[in-house]
Formats: sequence, structure tokens, C-alpha cells
Amino acid sequence: MKNFIFCSSAFHIPYYSHNIRENEYYYCLKQLKRMIPENFTIVVCDNTVKNIDDIKSQQLKNLLKTVIFLCLDRNIGTQNIGMGELDQLIYTSQKINFNDYDKVVYFTLRKLVTNPWIFEKVNDMKKDALICNPEFLHLTNNYNFRYSSASPNLYNDMFFCLSSKLMLEYVEYSKNNIIYNLQNNIGSEKNLYNFINKRNIDYEWLKCLGLIRIDYKANNEIQLV
Repeated sequence: MKNFIFCSSAFHIPYYSHNIRENEYYYCLKQLKRMIPENFTIVVCDNTVKNIDDIKSQQLKNLLKTVIFLCLDRNIGTQNIGMGELDQLIYTSQKINFNDYDKVVYFTLRKLVTNPWIFEKVNDMKKDALICNPEFLHLTNNYNFRYSSASPNLYNDMFFCLSSKLMLEYVEYSKNNIIYNLQNNIGSEKNLYNFINKRNIDYEWLKCLGLIRIDYKANNEIQLV
């Protein structure tokens, strides 16, 4: 059984050090490769660099050469990050034949995978979808902890998995809705929720993901999802 993981990335963004950002992505990708089973093909698609030579970090360049690396020469996600990521998914589906794989994982790469459990759940899934909407545990710079509840009527899209056939249907659904979503400020999590529920897709549920992310928009707060 061959599975596929699409990883969206944005190595260079305004007002954020390229060196720091590239270093974060290097360790996130390195950790992903440590944790993911061998039956997964890893594809990284970036929408902020034109080619691998735009990347300054030699260690990140070397690591990207061990996976499939795609560059999308446009970024529609400057005002709506999720739509930019969906555009990357659409582009990846044009370059890679999803039908060559059993299941396709959607993953936003700037996360640290803490253990292989979520990939084991993918390998074991019997239904056509594996989704979640977990709480977040927030750790601020002054070591204050707090939980935030999941937002209703959304599905988290840091990580989810669909059968390859269903992911191709999701690609087409997103193509048809991406302009409307941009015009109405609808995020990718709502887009996924609408797709799953309008089609009454049967799914398996994850209570948590075991991912760590750094939220640069919240003073580099650490979040466990």
C-alpha cells in the first residue's frame, strides 16, 4: 500500500526572517521524515520561492533533494492563507498522479510531528476520510498554559487524510469554490467542513494530532494540537 503526503510550505514571507523561517522548516521536515512510515511519498510544495536556489539554507536545500519538491510561482494566500494552501494542493494534483496512491494526506509543513501515531491511523483507516477538530494547548513565552476549545462547524486542516479518489474530488470542489472563498473570506477549514458534510462523507475521527506549532502571529507562542 502506497500513500502520499502533500506538504504545503511558505519559506519566505514578509516581515519574518528568512533564515529563521528556513531553519524552522528544516527541522519540521527532518522530524516528519523521522516519524513517517516508509510507504509514504513526501511532496513539498512552496508558493514563495521560484526554485530551490532561492533558498539560503544549504541544509534545507539538501533535505528537500530527498523528497519531491515543487514550486508554485504564485501566492493567492497573502490575505487568506488557507486558499493559498489549497492552490498548492491543486497545483500538486496536476504534477503528481494521486491515483497511483491509496490515500493522500494534506499537511501544513511548519509543524513538528511528535510521534508516528497519526500516520499509523492513516495506514489503518477503513473509511474514506480521517479528520479532526481538536483543542489547542497554548504555552506563552512566560510559561502560562491555557486550552482553547475547537471552533464549531470547522475541520482542522493542519492534517487530514482522504482516499485518493476523494482527494481528487476535493481538489475539484476547491477549484470551483476558491474564488468565492477569497471574495467572502472563507477559510480552508470551513471549505473542508462544507465538502465533508454536503456530501455526507463517512469519516474516522481523531481526538488530537500530536503536533507542535509555533504561532508567529501570537508572539511565537507554542501550541500543542
